Amino acid sequence: MSGIGVRLLTQHELTADRSPTQCVEIDLGPDRGDPLRITPAELVRLAIEADTALTEIRAQAKQAERAWRASLGRWHEEAKAAVQAHVPEVATLQRVLDALRRPDSIADSGGGQRNGTPQCVVPSV
Repeated sequence: MSGIGVRLLTQHELTADRSPTQCVEIDLGPDRGDPLRITPAELVRLAIEADTALTEIRAQAKQAERAWRASLGRWHEEAKAAVQAHVPEVATLQRVLDALRRPDSIADSGGGQRNGTPQCVVPSV
């Protein structure tokens, strides 16, 4: 995947142009069609919106990680209690192992979801 190119059009390029205010060109790459032309104000708005979206994504990822760590801690405590009882409760240990192996284990813990879809995949152990 190639990068996105942004450039300011020159005065010469804008001479006799029907949209001289759209002086910023965004090239999404050869596979994405012709470059887009926007105004500087639109470029600023795009940058702000992208930053806001990335901030939200980071916050959701951190929340999903906290939920995963909390679930992992609960599963660890359940397993530890079962082992210390010297008579491991097979159902509890099986549930812990199943939860650790499931890629959707965050969804079961109630965290990291949006519209019922897990937002993070927990790696298999």
